[in-house]
Amino acid sequence: MIRSSQQWFIFRHGLATRSKTGYGDQILTAEVLPEGIPPVRTLAAHLRDKPYDFGACSELIRCQQTAGIVTEITGRTFVTDGRLNEQIKESYDSVRARVRDFVTEIGASPHEHVWICTHGAIIAALKHYLTKGDESRINEMDYIQPGELLVIKEGQAEVIRFPQFV
Repeated sequence: MIRSSQQWFIFRHGLATRSKTGYGDQILTAEVLPEGIPPVRTLAAHLRDKPYDFGACSELIRCQQTAGIVTEITGRTFVTDGRLNEQIKESYDSVRARVRDFVTEIGASPHEHVWICTHGAIIAALKHYLTKGDESRINEMDYIQPGELLVIKEGQAEVIRFPQFV
């Protein structure tokens, strides 16, 4: 579990598909679409003055691109961490275990302000671990959309939506 003093800023990668059914065979290679960049820039501008101690992102290109845009605007850097990767050819229990491991490690670290760029199901797992101390598959779809920001502090979650993209 996290310390009550920790604050997490969690966001999803920029829009990387127009499909309503997922990425298909491009799940590993999908890049942020041109129309996905302005919402990320707006989110980054919002984060510019927020506190930061540590940033991490998924190893997938769409998260690295999104984190790169945020770094360009905020000057804050991100390390890649495979525990934040999309669920690909693995059980949901495996996803839960790696997210739990990530939360435990960061919760024990000295970092007070943590920025994370990752994928929908991982965001759902993070949200429920950080607010409720556990996660189940029933919450798998409880995640934010690209261009939105999930802020978690003291066990409470707040979603920040930017009006021009709602």
